[in-house]
Amino acid sequence: MERFYPLLWFLLGMFVTWVLLRSSRRTKALSKKESGITDIDEFSDSPIKAENVLVKTTEDSSNAIIMISKAYYLGMSGFQSENIKLFEEIEVEIEEFNQRARKLKANTYRIIQQLQHDSIETGHYYVQIVDYLREMAHSIKYVVRPLHDHLLTDHKPFTDNQYAELTEFSNQVTDFLNFALHIIRVSRFEQIDELIVKRKEVLEFMRDQENRYIRRIKRKETNSRNSVLYFGVMSETKHLLLQTVNLLKATRDFVSYTKS
Repeated sequence: MERFYPLLWFLLGMFVTWVLLRSSRRTKALSKKESGITDIDEFSDSPIKAENVLVKTTEDSSNAIIMISKAYYLGMSGFQSENIKLFEEIEVEIEEFNQRARKLKANTYRIIQQLQHDSIETGHYYVQIVDYLREMAHSIKYVVRPLHDHLLTDHKPFTDNQYAELTEFSNQVTDFLNFALHIIRVSRFEQIDELIVKRKEVLEFMRDQENRYIRRIKRKETNSRNSVLYFGVMSETKHLLLQTVNLLKATRDFVSYTKS
């Protein structure tokens, strides 16, 4: 039974997230959340208060984590089940997320210009958060796309043991992301240290998996294309975990500065 706990936590987290989304925004705004980041036009008023920027960036961060957690879990599931249609749907959302992240990055200068004079210092935190969102958008894209491409080119599938390891690994990553979402949703930033511990545990698990995979290569139990895919996904996942922690730290500092 214990092996199903990570999946149960993930499903519970997704359900709670869905309830929050349904109750917190109007129907029109929900369509924007599918891609994870709000429209830059919502910052159209000038000058802008630091509190308004904080609300929007926190919302962007929450929605981004929701989308990434969903895409990561479904990407791994779709890879194992060889569900090409599922990948196509996921990649549409990821591309929209990337486009909005690029739009935020491109409009950083305008937002900083519009900040009220007594809110100028918050521009630093805004720039940091936008950068981390952009990095996370990049990472999830290069986790999911190679998995999709591998299926499209009909390469040799993974073994049952490899799929089982990927499933366990995916559950740990989505559990980490759901905990990050909890922290930012309820502003429990004192739990970031606990999130960092969780990240360390995932990295240790990844290291063990990589060592097992290297032994498979030595025994010639896997081919070069599968190996490139495997280590590529691992590398992007490590970057994703790091940027998620950085995003929460920057949001914590933004909240702290604004309150002070």
